[in-house]
Amino acid sequence: MDSISGRLFRADKPWQLYLAVSMGCFLLAVLLSQGELQRQRENLAERLAPHVLRFHILADSDRKEDQQVKLEIRSLILDYLKRHLPEHAGKADTIACLDENRLEIEQLADRYLEERGFDYHANLQLTNCYFPTRSYGKLTFPCGRYDAARITLGKGDGHNWWCVLYPQFCFLDTACTDIPQESTQMLRQELAKGDYLALEDNRPDIKIRFFLLPRFDTAGPPAASEDGGMPNG
Repeated sequence: MDSISGRLFRADKPWQLYLAVSMGCFLLAVLLSQGELQRQRENLAERLAPHVLRFHILADSDRKEDQQVKLEIRSLILDYLKRHLPEHAGKADTIACLDENRLEIEQLADRYLEERGFDYHANLQLTNCYFPTRSYGKLTFPCGRYDAARITLGKGDGHNWWCVLYPQFCFLDTACTDIPQESTQMLRQELAKGDYLALEDNRPDIKIRFFLLPRFDTAGPPAASEDGGMPNG
């Protein structure tokens, strides 16, 4: 009996080896394809970035009142820009408006914070920073580095909020999913046809989980924070 069991076990070993090698090759192929997809996204972001200005607000903390005033400051500043930006303003015009009115915008936010009883201040920076993949209506902006107007409230340790200042993809109504046609048209005109079509390719990432490896996930970059923001840092 022991001899028969030994022969059966030896006969099975090639299949076990074949299965292990096959799984290894499959996992390697998945990882390579995910890496290639990530590289393509980053390359697309590099081509997209010169045509885009993003908006980023960091709350002082995750306290309910700090998160609420973050959204109120957001609305205050977007309304200010709507009134002060020239008609059909481009990216350079938007940056110039922010730069020239930086002090006034900070003072506007500070007065509002003081009226609401908050003892911290707002700081506006024009910077370049990393954003994860984010969808606006039918367009998906890939992860990568973009020029941005960043408002930091107090310590800036709380969940944050972002949108796109140019073209205008900022929604005060979070239920709104339709991008203004004028904004999409501006982007379509500025980008190569293939790049614009790539933004419209809004298919979700494929996630693969294996019953033998329940903790393995090929989802890609770290998840964004719950309110649509990105981790601080």
